[in-house]
Amino acid sequence: MNTEGNNKTPDKKLRKLTIKEKAFCREYVKTGNGTKSAIKAGYKAKNDNVASSKSNELLRKTEIQQEISRLLENKEKKAIMDAQEVMELFSAIARGEVKDQFGLEASLNDRLKAMNEIAKRTIDIENRIKGVPDGNIKITLDWQV
Repeated sequence: MNTEGNNKTPDKKLRKLTIKEKAFCREYVKTGNGTKSAIKAGYKAKNDNVASSKSNELLRKTEIQQEISRLLENKEKKAIMDAQEVMELFSAIARGEVKDQFGLEASLNDRLKAMNEIAKRTIDIENRIKGVPDGNIKITLDWQV
């Protein structure tokens, strides 16, 4: 018996979301507005109060909450560049492939900065592979009296 006062059981199998529920989740992640998300997902609403009520009902469902969490996590992952993307961007800048807002190639100064960033990261990686210290040397003294 659940003694914590809630009706959720951790091993309860969650049902699959309907097409409208999935659409609601996607819209909610985009806008953060439940009422507008319910309307855009296709829930019939005579007015904003009805849509708001439907939104509140949806947001209380465990399946909806989990889908929104999953979508937010994926959105955050996509929003953050990984090391590969950073290196690809530095490389494109260094090669002059990236244009500025006026359609001009990166300046020689910007290209050199990009090359410097690539060199720093490449040297750091090579040194780690070779086991070369990164400049932070740890000295431990152990003596007995």
